[in-house]
Amino acid sequence: MYNQRRREFFRNVAYILPVLAVMPSSLFSKNVSKGLRTGFIGTGIWGREYLTAALPQKDLDITAICDSEDVSLQESLQLFKGSDRPVVYTDWEKLLASDELDLVIIATPAHTHYMIAKAAMLAGKHVACGPVMGETVEEHRDIVRTSQQTGRHYFALDEQSYRHDLQAVSNINFGTLEKIYAGAPYDAMPPQVDTYPLYPSLFLQSLLGKDNRFETIAATTQQRDYIVNKVDPKTGKRLTIIKNGNIPLICLTTTQGQRVYLQTEKGYSTGTHIHGTEVFWIDFAKAMRVGDNQWEADQLHLQQHAASPVAMALNELINTLKNPKGQLPVYTAATHSLIGLLGRQSAMQGGKVLAFPDCNLI
Repeated sequence: MYNQRRREFFRNVAYILPVLAVMPSSLFSKNVSKGLRTGFIGTGIWGREYLTAALPQKDLDITAICDSEDVSLQESLQLFKGSDRPVVYTDWEKLLASDELDLVIIATPAHTHYMIAKAAMLAGKHVACGPVMGETVEEHRDIVRTSQQTGRHYFALDEQSYRHDLQAVSNINFGTLEKIYAGAPYDAMPPQVDTYPLYPSLFLQSLLGKDNRFETIAATTQQRDYIVNKVDPKTGKRLTIIKNGNIPLICLTTTQGQRVYLQTEKGYSTGTHIHGTEVFWIDFAKAMRVGDNQWEADQLHLQQHAASPVAMALNELINTLKNPKGQLPVYTAATHSLIGLLGRQSAMQGGKVLAFPDCNLI
């Protein structure tokens, strides 16, 4: 029954595709100037985190929320004190049928992202979603095509890429980048149940440059230092411990000759290391080496930032929708979602080196 409803939804909404494909950009600009009418699909912990950051945004007007769990909906409604109460849905298809929405933020389990995001774009809504786009390469291709055909944007929300230390280090001239290791934040490791990537994928794109694409991908292992956090049973303080061992990684090569190694396993952090010809930085050491000089404190963690990483991710979403120019955000989203999928495929084939698809062409 559920699959039949899904097929009927896609078939019915497909009739509006020709209309959406020729919608003038001025119509979108008009909506943005008044605040994007936004609906949240999924109001669990991650969804409420983004909802909390979205409510003060003058460019977002949260008019609808949806979840199948009443407890999550009630906790979300508590956040609207002092704001207009949103329309509440328990069925995401009914939310998407509303013509009073410009944007949906999808905060549901990762395996549902493809189905809901495709339906949302077919229904004329822009989409912002967690880093996982789909479960197969074909689902990624389909989301890219749907964004192209409908003229609706698909934006990946990746708050890890807006960590304050990463934003600060992005302004440093590393010289020629040689090698990058990226993993979970060493001071706030994600829970074991989290299904999102551990590494800050969108940050990597900004660091490598928009014209520098991934060329190959392979699962591998390396003997490396890694970080674990434990609580001292006597003092209750959190302890950061450096260990060494053989750990699984994803290795990517780029068209400009860099190698990028990404953490794949939960429970610890490889940290983020950036190796350049001029500067070498390690996040958990809070230190960098400039040229041939000695290591010194980086001071990056001391810099003050007014916005949280979640708020900064939303700001980037708003800026992208306000100024739709250059590469479609769906290409970047598909590229970085494919990393985890292709990394698992390589691991299942004994670490086979796979060609990385150019998402601008799929």
